[in-house]
Amino acid sequence: MKILALVFSAMLCFFPQFAQAQILTIPQVSEEANLVIAIEAQSKYDEATALVVNDPEQARELFRESAGKFQRIVDSGVSNGELFFNLGNSLVQSDDLGRAIGAYLQAQRLLPGDSRIAANLAHARSLVADGATPEIESGFLDRVASLWKWISFPTRVWGAFIAWTILWGIVVAGILCGWIARVHWRPLLISASAICLGLSLTVGVDAIRREINPPGVLVNDQVVARKGNGDGFAPAFTEPLTRGSEFTMLEMRPGWYRIRLVDGQSGWVKTSDAQVAGELARTSG
Repeated sequence: MKILALVFSAMLCFFPQFAQAQILTIPQVSEEANLVIAIEAQSKYDEATALVVNDPEQARELFRESAGKFQRIVDSGVSNGELFFNLGNSLVQSDDLGRAIGAYLQAQRLLPGDSRIAANLAHARSLVADGATPEIESGFLDRVASLWKWISFPTRVWGAFIAWTILWGIVVAGILCGWIARVHWRPLLISASAICLGLSLTVGVDAIRREINPPGVLVNDQVVARKGNGDGFAPAFTEPLTRGSEFTMLEMRPGWYRIRLVDGQSGWVKTSDAQVAGELARTSG
């Protein structure tokens, strides 16, 4: 069974980055069934791609079928970065931009720093009617994280790993050499420790940000944000929100999310009108 699960994880993605795939929950259906669905979904996607130029309407319908099959696997309990990436690709081609952005945000959460996901997410955002502006930096942790956002998350992870390796290498070398006086051990240890702690801190802050205030996107049009978590509350804004609008999730109550938009305004929206990275994976089963 373990071998079969590994084969399923690899075959599901149809991409070379198989080692990065993550299954976070136990599927509620068999791996064999999900593998068959995944193959059918990819087949529909490939068939649609071949028809895009000559028969765009038929192609769009096939893309919808492909997205539906990938979604069935998600609904079965599988949370896999490549799966959400493929789902996002099918949804973009189906013109379901809100859910496509939601799928890419979840894929990015599971495979941070993946350049394919970043590129396709940027493309999906460019197709949103009002333009998506995902950079939300209103909170304290957001402002702190802006200090290092120009260095990618994977680069900092690898940098921290290398720095810790060097630090422990210095410690081992010092012990083996008896901390001989002609080597300036203290400056080496202080420098290596500072780099280790600094890079580790940036990684930790980013991880906390994703857990406390995950990103999300509206998946429906004409969404009325309210001042409280109920239909009886007054609208929070004069105009309804549009599909593809991104936000940071601040709070969750049964059936409702409190969200913060890019401009800093906040309100409550129904969970059925939005997708939130992380919550999408936990509720799909």
